[in-house]
Order: sequence, then structure tokens, then C-alpha cells
Amino acid sequence: MIRKIITTTTFVLFSLHHCYSQLDANSVMGLPNASDDTEMNNVTGANEGSLLYNASQKNIFFFDGTNWISPSSLGSNIYSINGTLTGARTLNGGGNSLTFNNLNTFQVFTNTASQFFSVGAMQFSSTGSTIQMTGTLGVEINAVANGVTVNGNTSLSNNLSVTGSYADSSGNTGTNGQVLTSTVTGTQWSDANTPEVVNRTSNYTLTANDNSKVFTFSSASDLTLTVPSGLPIGFNISIYQTGTGRVTITGAAGVTVLNRLSRFRTAGQHAGAGLVSTSTNSFHLTGDLRL
Repeated sequence: MIRKIITTTTFVLFSLHHCYSQLDANSVMGLPNASDDTEMNNVTGANEGSLLYNASQKNIFFFDGTNWISPSSLGSNIYSINGTLTGARTLNGGGNSLTFNNLNTFQVFTNTASQFFSVGAMQFSSTGSTIQMTGTLGVEINAVANGVTVNGNTSLSNNLSVTGSYADSSGNTGTNGQVLTSTVTGTQWSDANTPEVVNRTSNYTLTANDNSKVFTFSSASDLTLTVPSGLPIGFNISIYQTGTGRVTITGAAGVTVLNRLSRFRTAGQHAGAGLVSTSTNSFHLTGDLRL
């Protein structure tokens, strides 16, 4: 019995080997051949389920009634192969989120204008480097309601053109002819070539922000105006005694105040004087002064 089984099995294997070894070009089924995608997609009258061979892709395609599909792509997607859209496509999130994590680079190239829309806030941020927006013909930002807010230092390397108005630190846009000046901690609009008039009723020490100001002293008691070190060359102020108290102008440590007659006090009510820095920590005082 065993000898019979071995004999039969040997015969079957020999027969199969003989059959396969006899296959030739005339024994296999041929498919219609398309030289490339263009020729394949231009086929007309194809029935659903039709097959052809794409020579440029070296792959078999079947017709699904609309498009030619490669069976090898049915188990593939954008995560494993590249592809080309054959028409417009829409991704509807259905109220869900779409997150991309751990990407080395994210790039979008389009042939025409691209738009990003958001019903809520839209944020572009980077935790490791800068965010760069480049436009060959410029970059345009349109903020319909509340404008554009920039937090942090901002640097411009080329010309700045503004068609609207500038608002200072208080939100004031100024009036015609005013200039935007610094208050050290912010900005304010001031009349061009018109010095700010400041009244003082007690002792006062000047600051760099006081440059070009007019000081009035309306106290009934004598006062002292101190000139500190570090004020820039060219710093200048005007001094007027509007009250009955006289004003003594003195320099702090390291500062020299000079007057030809060594007079450093206003002469009396309505007397005026001028103070200007002519060199580092050196000031000249002139005006209606007395000992």
C-alpha cells in the first residue's frame, strides 16, 4: 500500500513539473497595453472591471467605472506612498481635530493664491526658532476688527509705509503738525518745536526726559534745581521764577555749572534763565541771576 502511494505521488509531481516546464509565451494571457497614464486615462468606453497594463508604471490597473485604479494601491495611503489628486477634494473634519505631530518639515506649495480660514482664533507659533513669512511682492495682513497686535521688540530692515495713523501709548493719534516723542517708557504726541511747560512747586532733580522743557517755579519758598551727571551734551532747559521763592541751580557730584559772574540763583519773581550742557557733565547758566 505504501509503495502504491509513493508511486502515485511521484507520478503527480512529475506530471506537474512537466506541465509547468512546457509554458511559453503563447500559453499566458495578455492584457491591453497603455504606454503611460495619459494613454490610459484617454481610454473611452471601458466597462467597470476592465483591465489593462500601464507600461510606464509597470503595473496592472482596473477600471472602477470612473477611474483606473491599481490594485497595489488599495492597501496604501498618504502615509506610505506619494500620489496625485485627480480632482478637487474636500476634507470634512466633522467637528473633530486634526493634529500633526513630530514632523521634520511641513510644506504647502500651491500654483495660485492660498488661504487659511478660521472662525475662531488662528495661532502660528514656534518654540525653538523664528516664524518667517516671505512674499516676493510683499506680505499683506488684513485685520478687519481690532487690528494687529505685536508683543515684544520689533525690527524693520527696510522702509515702513503707513496709510493710517499712529497712536501713542495712550491711544491718542495726535493732531496735524504734531510729532511723536518718547517719554522713556512710552510715546506721546507733542506740538512740533513747541517745548513742554512744566510747573514745579518743590525741589527737583532733572532727568534726560526733561530736555528742551520749560520749567516754571511757582513756590513762595526758595527752591533748588539739581543737575545730575550723565545728561547728554546739548541738553537744555529754560527756567522761570513765577512765584516769590527764588530758584538755586546746582550741580550734583561730578557736575559743573558755570556762570561768568558766579551767579546761580534767579534774581526775583518773573526772572528767567537758560541752562545748556556744553560738554560732558559741564553746563553753562545764563540769564537774570544774582548772588
